[in-house]
Amino acid sequence: MIVDRPVWLDDEAELLALLNAVLDRFDRQSGVTRHRAIVLPVADHLPSLARNDAGADQTWALLSELAQRGVLTLRAARRSIYDAEWTGAKVAFTPELEVTLRAWLDRPATESVMQVWRGAVAAHSSAFASSGEVLAARRVIVADRTAEEVVAAFARIVDIEGPITLRQLSACVFWGDSKVLDERGELIAALFPELEIRERPIVGAVHLPTICSGVLFIENQDTYASAVAGAFAAARDLTLVYASGFRSSAARIRKRSGALLHYGGPGNESLRMTFERWWFEAAPQPGPLCFWGDLDFAGMHILKTLRDRFGEVSAWDFGYEPMLRALQAGGGHAGHGGARQVDPVHTGCRYADEVLLPAIRQWGQFDQELGRTQLP
Repeated sequence: MIVDRPVWLDDEAELLALLNAVLDRFDRQSGVTRHRAIVLPVADHLPSLARNDAGADQTWALLSELAQRGVLTLRAARRSIYDAEWTGAKVAFTPELEVTLRAWLDRPATESVMQVWRGAVAAHSSAFASSGEVLAARRVIVADRTAEEVVAAFARIVDIEGPITLRQLSACVFWGDSKVLDERGELIAALFPELEIRERPIVGAVHLPTICSGVLFIENQDTYASAVAGAFAAARDLTLVYASGFRSSAARIRKRSGALLHYGGPGNESLRMTFERWWFEAAPQPGPLCFWGDLDFAGMHILKTLRDRFGEVSAWDFGYEPMLRALQAGGGHAGHGGARQVDPVHTGCRYADEVLLPAIRQWGQFDQELGRTQLP
């Protein structure tokens, strides 16, 4: 019996790639091995999980839904209480599910899919380091393109001069699609070791006050704009930083080559150099560091990772207290779109760990934009 196909599957490129990888493995099986389950580590096939952000939560929730539909089995690994739920996990696909996967992906049974791919790589082997062995073993699927077309696109990279970002490179050779090479930096490095790939700088906004008494990281754009406009009295002497969610926690955010900061505010001229010395050169910080975002597990993950990058960042009690009262009064929600967020368990911030996280577990979530209406 073929399991009903979820309507959202076409919008999830990573999960489609995972299911195609499973069929590739079935295609390579023969004889006795064709009756064995396919078992794959999720970290190898769902690279977005490594970011431990809201997108990772969404990917894991959808993978869990496939498990509930009976298409796969999730095999949890031993992990510490601080690890994400998917840490070390594997997915298993029994041979009985091959029919469902082929129906979902419109891939009739064949023994030659990987042979066609390897043949295409062999035809262009002179363009790749080591004759493209790593590409031959790693089929890349691009919608509505044949194996020959995709490999030929990879081969065109040999004529590209760097430095260039992965997004720019992808757009150049993959018919204007800038996202084909996302999470494939290691593959490009193996195929074209001489090509210099430039990191895309993270773009952030910084509002500098006349006198700085600390730094406040703000998760949501509307709230950041309100704070810049002076809506929150407690934030008027704080440097305000907006970097759109989890991007502010990326490792390269504190490297001059990895961050592009745009400044505004009355302290732009007088405080900018001092701020940059702290941000990029680990000079003494300009006062306490705080974070204000959604009152949910994703927001607490942001706080946790900001602490990894910047040190003692605390949840901003002035922002969270009104949200907490509203949440306790029944003003929260259970989540958006059915996606299940992962509890970070521990952030390292005492206020977050002892007050905010227990409240989220008991009463649900509360968005920062709603919190805006609770503040004077």
